[in-house]
Amino acid sequence: MQHRLTITDPQGVSPEAGRRILQPVSEIFAVTAIPLAAIWIVPLIIHDRAAMGRTIGVLALLGLLTAAAINFCHREGPWQIGFRFDNFREAALPLLRITAIGTAFLLSVGWSLDSIHFGRRFFNQVLILPLWGLQQQYGVQAIINRRWQTIFGKGRRSILLTAAAFSALHLPNPVLVAATFIAGLAWAAVYQKIPNLPALALSHGVLSAVLSNSFPVWLLPNMKVGWGYW
Repeated sequence: MQHRLTITDPQGVSPEAGRRILQPVSEIFAVTAIPLAAIWIVPLIIHDRAAMGRTIGVLALLGLLTAAAINFCHREGPWQIGFRFDNFREAALPLLRITAIGTAFLLSVGWSLDSIHFGRRFFNQVLILPLWGLQQQYGVQAIINRRWQTIFGKGRRSILLTAAAFSALHLPNPVLVAATFIAGLAWAAVYQKIPNLPALALSHGVLSAVLSNSFPVWLLPNMKVGWGYW
């Protein structure tokens, strides 16, 4: 059951409302702190590439387990959080429009800058990136989006905060920050209406592949975030 934030104490937030805020905010922090550690702290303390890769892999697994534990504690099953196919077509329709518009914009930028370079790399990414997108969308939508909804309900505030958190995880890459904020608004809005993570993962993967193969190097040097961007 979702709750909206209500203030009953004229002197401030009531204890009940305070608890209602603290728990979801702490859960959002828990799932965002792990990837932030992977992109900002690990590169500073581990310099061996193999060791760094293993550490990031362990953190990725820890992040998934943390998210799953949060869903379990809230009794949110796979169907409820969007691991389902009964509404795939319903979710795919608006996501198809979003993906088409985003693709058209990215290609127009690439065409104007003569930087489109589709090839084997692009097609490999189209196959692989939806899997990475599924992991990201799970954390962003099934945890961050749902937890903001427990405070503010569905609508603009929870959608905006979800997109802001998603884009912040892509600092300091300016193109990715802007792209993930805009796409994050659309994806969060669709999820609130039609929760389907596989459909979101496909949109995420396609747009990521198009973006990384459309922009020139001077505008988008890489698709990395955190210390890896430099």
